[in-house]
Amino acid sequence: MSVYRAESMQTSQPDSRRIRRITESIIGLPTLPTVVSKMIELVDNPKTSAASLARLISTDQSLTAKVLKLANSAYYGFSREISTVNMAIVVMGFNAVRDMGLSLSVFDVFKEATGTRSFDPTRFWEHSIACGVAAKVIARKHHHRFAGEAFVAGLLHDIGKVVLNQYAHKDFTDIMNRTAQGQPLDEVELQVVGTSHGEIGGWLADKWRLPVVISDSIRYHHEPWKSTRNPVLVAIVSLANYLCHTSNIGQSGRPTPRVPGEETWKIFRDNDTGIEETDLENLETEFLLELDSNDTFLSFMRADEEDEGA
Repeated sequence: MSVYRAESMQTSQPDSRRIRRITESIIGLPTLPTVVSKMIELVDNPKTSAASLARLISTDQSLTAKVLKLANSAYYGFSREISTVNMAIVVMGFNAVRDMGLSLSVFDVFKEATGTRSFDPTRFWEHSIACGVAAKVIARKHHHRFAGEAFVAGLLHDIGKVVLNQYAHKDFTDIMNRTAQGQPLDEVELQVVGTSHGEIGGWLADKWRLPVVISDSIRYHHEPWKSTRNPVLVAIVSLANYLCHTSNIGQSGRPTPRVPGEETWKIFRDNDTGIEETDLENLETEFLLELDSNDTFLSFMRADEEDEGA
């Protein structure tokens, strides 16, 4: 019997401390590959050179192969072969290398995810990647300070759902089934496990030692006004998430999207982002155009995942 099942039998009442003990226990949350963790640190350091990042990546044969494969793909369209990691980094850019490495690592860590009647892992990752693209589009146009972190923040915003699905599958299935019947996801999560997928995702980000700006955006993506550190990026991720829902890109497991409230628009106004509610239609158009231009990159990610499973 798993630790989780045994713990569940001891108490019938949901308790956030119980789920936190479970997620942090020996059966709990996985770790990121060391190379990927160090890569994130290097990319976040403005003093890092392409050569030092290339030396780190070159210590991992699998990551090296993936970086070179993407650099030579149609996505970048260079006429001559990119044969070194150093040149690939120059061609792709630091952030693109980090985004690819982290994305593939996350897919690999949770590759055993099981679907339910109301939750399709493939469509979930489509939603997550699209949210990363949407967040990057909004940040690049309206708050460039966070343009580098926006894709990762969007990609991982719902990672807590995957944790629940893989490590508390029975409870997650119950949550998804009740949500599909019309009960609000946020209320059901509190009833079943005593906490939210945002909080659980935040614990995972803490364990992975991701930058605070990322863990904050995961933890508060439905309540950006609760972020005391980076409310603008959190609000951007929240808006990106909404655009993905209204555009029907993928499926997050939430049938009805949470509409950004007045508190979210106030964050945008108070920080002079220039984002207004009347911009939603234009932002959605820009996001879909960007998503279309990223199709080769997304196809590469899917093909790599298929190659891993072959």
